[in-house]
Amino acid sequence: MLLFDFFRRHPLPEPPAAPPGDDGLEPASRPAREDALARAVGEKAARLFSHRKLLCAEAILVAVNDALGGPLTEEQALGLAAGLTAGLGDRGCLCGAVAGACLAVGAVCAKGDHHGTRAEVRREAAAIHEAFVRRHKSACCRVLTKPVKDDGKAHAAQCAQLTGYGAELAVRSILRLRPELLDCPEGAAVRESRPCGRLKWLLSFFCR
Repeated sequence: MLLFDFFRRHPLPEPPAAPPGDDGLEPASRPAREDALARAVGEKAARLFSHRKLLCAEAILVAVNDALGGPLTEEQALGLAAGLTAGLGDRGCLCGAVAGACLAVGAVCAKGDHHGTRAEVRREAAAIHEAFVRRHKSACCRVLTKPVKDDGKAHAAQCAQLTGYGAELAVRSILRLRPELLDCPEGAAVRESRPCGRLKWLLSFFCR
């Protein structure tokens, strides 16, 4: 009777509700969630480029690795991507946004039980290159920056935009190879199971 009376006076808390979708009613569809994640990582990469002064490939690898639980420390990510920036060591060849995106796909996907084979990573690298060229007409740093090479502010703004787009492409490729990352990206809050949550709630009354 004492236990019954305790629970009558202290009802169990309800589990947290699932987050609503964009319309506030239904959970967002998978494509909408993929778009949101890709945009968020793209915006982070662009910010790293603009505010922390990381270069294109560096910003993409750091942003994607952080957001999707990649295996690299920030120092490792910066070191791996350093030579790919500004068209491969300032040579104006392959855009660092493309190179950094391809590097990020390999870094996140080629590990663990969800190993992305080299052939799969190559296919995604090809898809990244094709999508980038479709939008920007070239993947050559020298060609892309020619219209803004004499305008430092416009040059920086364009490269930030290219960096963000490269990060978005990387996220979309990664989710094709490792779709489970959409549901449990690194840093996302992990909800406790209801029995575990109830047990902690109950013990809190007796362990004060």
